[in-house]
Amino acid sequence: MAGHLSFLQANGNHAAGAQDLFLQSMVEWAVDVAVIAEPYYVPAQPHWAGDTGGSVAIVTRPGAVPPSQSRRGATAFESFLDTLGPVVGQLAPLQVVVMGDLNAKSTAWGNPLTTPRGRELEEWALTAGLSLLNTGTVQTCVRRSGGSVVDVSFATPTIARRVEGWRVEAGVETLSDHRYIRFEVSATLAGRRSPASSSSSSRERSRFPRWALSRLNRELAEEAAVVGRWSLPGSAELGVDEGASRFGDVLHNVCRAAMPPVGRRPPRGAAYWWSDHISDLRVACNGARRAYTRSRRRRPQDEERDGRLYRVYVAKKLILQQAICRAKEAAWLELVEGLDRDPWGRPYKRARNKICAQSAPITEVLQPAVLRGIVGELFPDAPAGFIPPRMTRQTLEEGDRVPPTVTESEMEAILARLQSKKSAPGPDGVHGRVLALSLVHLGGALRELSTSV
Repeated sequence: MAGHLSFLQANGNHAAGAQDLFLQSMVEWAVDVAVIAEPYYVPAQPHWAGDTGGSVAIVTRPGAVPPSQSRRGATAFESFLDTLGPVVGQLAPLQVVVMGDLNAKSTAWGNPLTTPRGRELEEWALTAGLSLLNTGTVQTCVRRSGGSVVDVSFATPTIARRVEGWRVEAGVETLSDHRYIRFEVSATLAGRRSPASSSSSSRERSRFPRWALSRLNRELAEEAAVVGRWSLPGSAELGVDEGASRFGDVLHNVCRAAMPPVGRRPPRGAAYWWSDHISDLRVACNGARRAYTRSRRRRPQDEERDGRLYRVYVAKKLILQQAICRAKEAAWLELVEGLDRDPWGRPYKRARNKICAQSAPITEVLQPAVLRGIVGELFPDAPAGFIPPRMTRQTLEEGDRVPPTVTESEMEAILARLQSKKSAPGPDGVHGRVLALSLVHLGGALRELSTSV
């Protein structure tokens, strides 16, 4: 497991708006694995997995995982734990994370009191060899009548030692009476992450260099080419392969000096219906909820003030829910209207499941060493002493045995074609225009290198 995995735990209260915000939060926070109790519905998609009773669902970024079981009442809860315990044991030595709204209260995970159901869950976790991930006493379920800690997270000891940042997102509106829970699982033990691993994400992949051609500084490019020509030894001293590698390094230095690099496109940070207006409504809803919560903690308690603030909070929640519904409807109408503009466009491809995620070609995201290894396996070096077959010529003159040199006129023709070329650069990232500027000063080195081949 490279980098880290991000987890999200939520309860949707069977509400459409709560599930919409849950999906938006997954995208916004780049969550890898999420568990939602009481979902509004479970889509028939490969990265969703729900139980038969519709009481819980697991959502993953790369693909679905086996669903858990539903539970009903105290007797059903005991049966649920009896069924889940052997499953955890059978998965060994795989690492297991168990989380959800288990509706069990215990002081072990921050609730003020322990109920029989909470005591039973404690004993089950101890028997199953699971470690508790909950920290602190922040309430995970908040209602007008009060709050409690009923959303619990467990994990096997090995993965529990790698958990970082378990927290309750108390300041985020969920349109549910349950708050979000987030944590990360690191590839190394918590607190022992190396600087290299902590600064890189699990989804970061190397790619070939790219530079912003629109911001090309021609003077800096020519100056860097002049400096590169001074520092470039002759091909006779280095050999053809080493000379070509050095020449490529000089071109990369020219690009670095004359243009800023182009970073990868940032990941999508919002659902298709999300907008700044909905974001502002969510912030306003958070503010109304905090005002109501602070009012309830004041002493002496003012029921009239609490009731007024609660009505404001409910009204803002309703406005947010309605805005989400209108945004989703508008996005759907825009998709349908696209049928009139382009019958074979995005709506058609979506219906035929032909839309795939936008990503760079595989040759651009492979590690250079891996790419060289693949090319080496496909085109291995010739064994020692191997002489490739050649067609004999009827007449072979002495001059034909010497490869012709690259002339000045041929180099000028190449420069003319490069200056007018507007196609994308190759894997090295050097654009034709930059190469044309560089060859004004590096043309002699390139001619010498080409003649030595």
